Amino acid sequence: MYMAIDTSGETSGLALIQAGRITAELSWQCSHNHTVELLPYIDDMLRQNHMEITDIFGIIVARGPGSFNGLRVGLGSSKGIAYGLNVPIIGISTLEATAYQYESNNLPVCTIFPVRLGEIICATYQQQQEWICLIPAHVTTVSELCKHIEQPTIFGGEINAEVASELHRQLGEQAIFGKTYISRIAALALLGEKHLSAGITDAISTIQPLYLRRPHISQPKSKSAGATNTSAHNMAVIWDVDGTIVDTAELHFQAWHTIFAKRGFNFSNENFRKDFGMRNDMVIRNFLGEHIGGQDAQAISDEKNRIYRNALQKSNLRPMSGALALLEALYMRGVPMAVASSAACQNIEIVLRTLGIQHMFQAIVSGEEVIHGKPNPEIYQKAATKLQIEARHCVVIEDAIGGITGACAAGMHSIGVATNHPPISLQAADIVVNALSQINVSDIEKLVQNCNT
Repeated sequence: MYMAIDTSGETSGLALIQAGRITAELSWQCSHNHTVELLPYIDDMLRQNHMEITDIFGIIVARGPGSFNGLRVGLGSSKGIAYGLNVPIIGISTLEATAYQYESNNLPVCTIFPVRLGEIICATYQQQQEWICLIPAHVTTVSELCKHIEQPTIFGGEINAEVASELHRQLGEQAIFGKTYISRIAALALLGEKHLSAGITDAISTIQPLYLRRPHISQPKSKSAGATNTSAHNMAVIWDVDGTIVDTAELHFQAWHTIFAKRGFNFSNENFRKDFGMRNDMVIRNFLGEHIGGQDAQAISDEKNRIYRNALQKSNLRPMSGALALLEALYMRGVPMAVASSAACQNIEIVLRTLGIQHMFQAIVSGEEVIHGKPNPEIYQKAATKLQIEARHCVVIEDAIGGITGACAAGMHSIGVATNHPPISLQAADIVVNALSQINVSDIEKLVQNCNT
């Protein structure tokens, strides 16, 4: 039996789930009383269902976005229970759980939560061959969101009359407000059980709330010696993932080798290194030729991703040398950060969740969101737009030749990490290192300050 906990909003919820069936469900208006109400409600639900806490074999918790205090209480209590029982825990985005209420409709589902001053947090999901994230969580406006809606889309979440009116005005019949057939806590439980049953878990020590907007009380209150206060506002760092944050090269190679071997082709290490970091469709066409049709390329890409994700979830992910320390230092300095990766959104989310670093990024741009893959600058330009910062204030950290080329074309500064290519091949970067342990936050700040003066 798994227990699901959602304290991300004024309406909190609990659920018990076993083998795809919700056996108990409870929700209540909590307002700001999560601290004193959550544990008694858990106790009541277990008692009413003639259960002990030791009957729970996994914890599913809503990670937000949502109430700052509610998320802290929910995550803290969930981690404490999981640690005490020595059971796995999985955090699920509140946006994704909300979207999953509409999963059976097979249309894109965009969930919206208000932030402040006309801004919203949103993400888009869809049930295709599997449940996937089309557009990761990010902060935007309704007008900007509508520019990217190209087909009928279901909208859910905390949508007030003003937002609903604007969606109708700009999108007409493409804006659909469908009925939900299950509650958000039930959707959270169903999603969480799928992950836990597949062996996908979070580390108790690193799972964090997803705020997207850092709460004011978490901002640094003093400047480091010799550092300026400009880093949090006048610069941003855009990260590649594969080969930069985490060592996944061998997993990708084995997936490509397997998928092409099934079709009678030998995909060599040389083929792999040449195109590593590029979007799947570009790898496929570079290897098989431009004659490959769009549907065939998509089928190969989807199958490769399934093979890769299966291996990814079973592997012991190894972060690249110095990557986590640099990420933590930038995060604590208040530097806005984004991911710009040619990988599929779901692949990115698995890596970030496994390493416990998803809370450090304000934006994610995947290869699925752009028309042109690296070395085209589009993916970096989108990341800068999501971070609301000018290109000249951005530093891209990349390990691929195409990534460095794209960063330069976008008018951004770049740091090349020579993990999969020799340093000489990355010479277009402003700085080239063999490992991220060779660089620190001050080096990045100086790069931007020196180039922009």
